[in-house]
Amino acid sequence: MSVKEVLEKRRSVRHYDPNYKVSSEMLASLIESASKSPNGNNIQATRYLVIDDPHLRDLLLPVAFNQQQVTEASALIVVLGDYQAFGKENIINIHEEGYQQGFFDASMRDYLANAAINYYANKSKEDLKIELTRDASLASMSLLLLANEAGLETITMSGYDSKQLKSILHISERYLDVMLIAIGKGIKAGHKTVRHDVHKVVYRNEIQ
Repeated sequence: MSVKEVLEKRRSVRHYDPNYKVSSEMLASLIESASKSPNGNNIQATRYLVIDDPHLRDLLLPVAFNQQQVTEASALIVVLGDYQAFGKENIINIHEEGYQQGFFDASMRDYLANAAINYYANKSKEDLKIELTRDASLASMSLLLLANEAGLETITMSGYDSKQLKSILHISERYLDVMLIAIGKGIKAGHKTVRHDVHKVVYRNEIQ
């Protein structure tokens, strides 16, 4: 299917076959492709915490307000942003790797690395949170489309208690939790939803 067809057909699915398994190889392949998504300065800050321990899934169920896909979907992923990705060492290493692979010359390597380091240097924690949320959201959308293209169903979840989730999974303050994603084989189609007419959401040159 084309991207347009996937978007037209996809629904947020909440009911999954608990016996259907997505292989770790397929999941890794989907995430590998999703990691090619656009991200600020190529610092690659998005992380994917795959929860496949049934006990942890059971613990997370009430934390996510008893959304059954938490325990029934084949894969449950916590999408995270890594604040350490803004660090000078990470930025230099990524651009050095690009240089070593011949993607650009030494002058461009230094220019890109220094520009990224300076860009993040004076940003507040809230500014960096926005950066992580943006990048993780782009990667998450790619992951949804890739999974749907592969014949799987998906749903994103922001409905959970962040503090409890991070406590149960021992996620440090190094990471920003952005959303949960469930992937699997749906047993009940998601309902259709209304979308605004395009003329209601497109503005030109000014917006009121």
